[in-house]
Amino acid sequence: MFKLAVLFAVVAFFVLPLPGVVAATSPAPGVPQVASPAAPEKTAKKAAKTARPTKQKKAPKNGPVVLYHVNRRETMALRLRDARGRQVPGMQKRFDHFLRCHYTNVQHKIDPRLMRLIYQTGRHYPGRRIEVVSGYRHPTVAKNPHSPHSKGLACDFRVEGVKTADLRDYLRRTYEKVGVGYYPNSTFVHLDVRKDRSAFWIDYSGPGDRAMYSPTPDQDLRSGRADRYHPTKIDNAWTEDGSGTAPAPDGDAEQDKDQETP
Repeated sequence: MFKLAVLFAVVAFFVLPLPGVVAATSPAPGVPQVASPAAPEKTAKKAAKTARPTKQKKAPKNGPVVLYHVNRRETMALRLRDARGRQVPGMQKRFDHFLRCHYTNVQHKIDPRLMRLIYQTGRHYPGRRIEVVSGYRHPTVAKNPHSPHSKGLACDFRVEGVKTADLRDYLRRTYEKVGVGYYPNSTFVHLDVRKDRSAFWIDYSGPGDRAMYSPTPDQDLRSGRADRYHPTKIDNAWTEDGSGTAPAPDGDAEQDKDQETP
């Protein structure tokens, strides 16, 4: 009897679970096993990770700005420094050559500050090329003997896909000691660098016309006249012989090249 009691005690020790310990049991046959729910914290972290937006690629540091000369139909990649911040050798000479006089093909030294401002403007409008109308202008073809174009200090240009009025405002509010000329009846903005205070003017003339400067350019901007006024052009042929027949406009030529800026 005593031996039988000891045998039952040994079996109970190895078979029955200890207090506080939950025995792992297998599911009964025919009963589906239900997975334990994931911890709420882990589920939230996984969902947040999945919902994170894809990072966009950053623009390359010191990336190039594409210049296009509308009269020469030439293209240049302007880049002042490489990805490591080192100055790009030979860029000033290439820029001087690119802005050479498109009438005489004569090359002149272009002010380095003008090159920097044009580059900075291009970086402000990423992915849009700068279209140059006129850079250096040889004194033999410059109508204005004091023109900054004849000294390598000025450039007429536009930005692809950007209104000239928006470009005008950007140049005026961003740069100091510059000259900004607005030509609402043409397709470019004038920019020059200078040592004294900045200047601004509006010329209402169209391509090939004589200059028609506004005496109150800032007032014209505030009133909206700068973008509304389109002067009527009367050709001299109407008064020369009284025939009333004017020559047909040369629509196929690049009109910008015939307009003179200060």
